[in-house]
Amino acid sequence: MDLLQILFGQISFFATTLTVGFLSVNSGLVTDENVTSFSKIMIRVFIPIMILTVTASSGTRADLLSMGPFFIVACLMFAILLAVAFISAKLLGYKSPLLNVHVCSSAFVNSALLGYPIITVMFPKEVGLAMATFLIAETLVTWTVGAAILTFGTGEGKMDFKKMITPVTVCLIIAVIMVMLEVNPTGIIWDSLHGIGSTQKYTGLIFIGMDIGRRGFKKLFENPKVLFTVPVKLIIGPICVFLILRALNIVSYNYLIIVSIFSMLPTMMLITMLAQEYDCAPDYATGALLCTTVSSLATMPLVFWLITSIL
Repeated sequence: MDLLQILFGQISFFATTLTVGFLSVNSGLVTDENVTSFSKIMIRVFIPIMILTVTASSGTRADLLSMGPFFIVACLMFAILLAVAFISAKLLGYKSPLLNVHVCSSAFVNSALLGYPIITVMFPKEVGLAMATFLIAETLVTWTVGAAILTFGTGEGKMDFKKMITPVTVCLIIAVIMVMLEVNPTGIIWDSLHGIGSTQKYTGLIFIGMDIGRRGFKKLFENPKVLFTVPVKLIIGPICVFLILRALNIVSYNYLIIVSIFSMLPTMMLITMLAQEYDCAPDYATGALLCTTVSSLATMPLVFWLITSIL
């Protein structure tokens, strides 16, 4: 089975699981309070455990140290997406704070809930080290560049680097230390943690579906300009990432495809939260999250086919 077929299978899986979450809210089985509580469990339990177990089992110390080029490529991916987003904002005539939130919504990706499950299936041998390296780059860029862009909007929020210390980053640090010390735990407790972490590919998508259900599609049309994030974030940006990074030839083909897949993902949910905290066009951020998440089900196979078969 080739990579495009695998991706199609994952998109079908995503669509089905998202629908389950969406219907659970719209049928009244799940309340808004339930969704909020579930999101906390996702962020504080399932995702951190997944990152801990997958990263700690990803390889040796030498393997991790060899990921320097991929770290550079991951940072370059964000730089390219930020540049594309900024240029598009200027062409659209956006001013702050709309410009700020458009840039962040079009540049930062939903890696934990959508990206990691995809590359786990498509690249099982590379997923652990790729996940650890990408998360380090993503955390640094999000809480420095991303927070700064939103802070410089109309909001009065200030960057708080203490917020970088989360269950996700703590588990990542522990996992990296385990790899560096070549600690390889075994036994029923470790196996149980692996099992808990593996449920994230289901629980994450169900949560996104529930979140879309409680917010409602009307957010898409309150500000029609938000629809511009779809071509910018999901089509133009990823194609630019692939073409530029392929020309630079820093990493192998598999890692080039992995970072290209990350660039195709919809808007990072954290951007919506930060936009609300900094009062930086939060409705636009919410609309971007909704429309890119739904649209990505169609754009990801299209863009993947373009970069692997045409470009």
